[in-house]
Amino acid sequence: MRAIETIIENIEQKRSFVLEAGAGSGKTYTLIETINYLLQKYTPHLKREGKRIVCITYTNVAKNEIIHRLENNPLVIVSTIHEFLWDCIKPYNRQLVIELDKLNTLMHQEKPDKFNPNLIERINQVIYNDSSYRDFEIGQIHHDDVITLSKALFENYPLLTTIVADKYPFILVDEYQDTASETATALIDFLLERNKDKVLIGFYGDSYQKIYDTGVGSLENYVQATKLTLVTKEENYRSSQNVVKLLNAIRSNIVQKIPEGTESVEGSARFINSNNYPPPPKKGILEYEKSILPTKNENYEKVVEMLEGEGWNFGENSEDKVLIIANSRVAARGGFGDLYKVFSNRFGEGANEALLKRENAFASFFLGSTDRKTSQERETGIEHLVSFWENKDYNNVMRFLRKAGASIEDGRILRKHEDKKIIREIIEELIELRKTKTVKDVFEFVVQNKLLGQPKYITKYLERITVDVNTIEEDKLSKHQRDIDFFNELMALPYTEYIDLFAHTQDHTVFSTKHGTKGEEYRNVLVVIDDTSWKQKYNFEAFIDNTEATADRKLRTQNLFYVSCSRAKENLVVLALSEMKAPAMAVVTNWFGANAISNI
Repeated sequence: MRAIETIIENIEQKRSFVLEAGAGSGKTYTLIETINYLLQKYTPHLKREGKRIVCITYTNVAKNEIIHRLENNPLVIVSTIHEFLWDCIKPYNRQLVIELDKLNTLMHQEKPDKFNPNLIERINQVIYNDSSYRDFEIGQIHHDDVITLSKALFENYPLLTTIVADKYPFILVDEYQDTASETATALIDFLLERNKDKVLIGFYGDSYQKIYDTGVGSLENYVQATKLTLVTKEENYRSSQNVVKLLNAIRSNIVQKIPEGTESVEGSARFINSNNYPPPPKKGILEYEKSILPTKNENYEKVVEMLEGEGWNFGENSEDKVLIIANSRVAARGGFGDLYKVFSNRFGEGANEALLKRENAFASFFLGSTDRKTSQERETGIEHLVSFWENKDYNNVMRFLRKAGASIEDGRILRKHEDKKIIREIIEELIELRKTKTVKDVFEFVVQNKLLGQPKYITKYLERITVDVNTIEEDKLSKHQRDIDFFNELMALPYTEYIDLFAHTQDHTVFSTKHGTKGEEYRNVLVVIDDTSWKQKYNFEAFIDNTEATADRKLRTQNLFYVSCSRAKENLVVLALSEMKAPAMAVVTNWFGANAISNI
């Protein structure tokens, strides 16, 4: 029985369900099929009762695709999880203030220097926008708080769940594996359990494609508790025969197959092991790993050269991709290694969010950012202005400058298209400065010439790091010094690192971190794994030979390996830059086949 037929059967029996669908299975198509079925059968009822279907998506791309396919049907609300949850809870401000005060109390216990008690005495409204910053003192929450507060309201106010169920009899959640566990609890344990006769919830996704630590991952416990019915979808419309064969070897809960009548190629899946390093010493592992880095780079270059000889294309915007586990390795090869190092030293594992996701104020000042609710590119960074100018897109130049509040020499705000003649010299000087000067030089030039106003957060940051150290409490001195060091190191870097990072954020390079590739597909994929890159998070050898003792790391490594390999449509090569020993290679040989294994 096809997945959609099983889903329809569940709908008819009023059973909520979870669709487990492997990579390339056409999950979104099945989601659309479900909505169309609901519309076909229940449109008169929905209109008569003033009810609507809710479809929750993970990305703005998926959201727009679904809206387009449904031809903007007004009976379907398509939104992100944050949009949906906030719409559910924002009318209940009094309850929101109470729950935010409780959250603030918990935060005060963890960070008493950042959160003050008795918040309820100081605020009378809770507000939310797409900012990644929170300020409880004015009642402003950010995206993580929306998730936490929604669970609290759904749990503590049963009437709220009744109202939601009355309004939305069908709720379909896409990419369920990346949904926060708090959200799964709110939707299943509180909304669904209290309103089984009013609401049906369907979850669509793949537990093997959970690559974000905040996601619930699997809903198997709800299936076992009979709160959800399991539906599987086994087709793979994306990958070649040999890639599908490998994917089936990696995962255990679905055996995928290429549907009959679907045009497919044989393709290839190969594994290359690097075993040309000297034996590691019993002591001094860190020094040893540094010493073999040049050999690792040579191994990588050899493989790239070999693949290019086979017809792979690693040029700009190519249909082939290099997926690398470590952000630091991507940064080094992408030309912004020192910039990433500065952010990594200051923010640790949060460097990815601060820099690559551009959530830090300095990163967004130069590079713009991404709307957390819609995934839309915010073209507000200096590099966007340069890109507009170099592409002779003067309409967007003027739009950028007006929005930024830029002014010309006489203080007059830019108003006319002809004003580009006045600012031509400034922008062209900026373009040249970027190529040879430091981050500090460019930052000061932009601010002094009023091309972009200095954000309040940066102003406050600069004020904070210049205060007299004698006025700072002793337990806060180390953080104060870290902030100073971060700023000084950042400003001293050559600005070209930001230029290279901008190209990376706009997907103009062949490199990618596998965290950013879920849902993407490429003709050929080179997956580079290295167990010395991110030890606390991933260990591929221990996952492969089943010796991993840390459950979270094993699951994280398994899913990232699966997601990476599943991006390939035709040919896949996995390059192990850290040597895999015999037990792991025995498993690899079983997965890939003896003829698909080679060594450097």
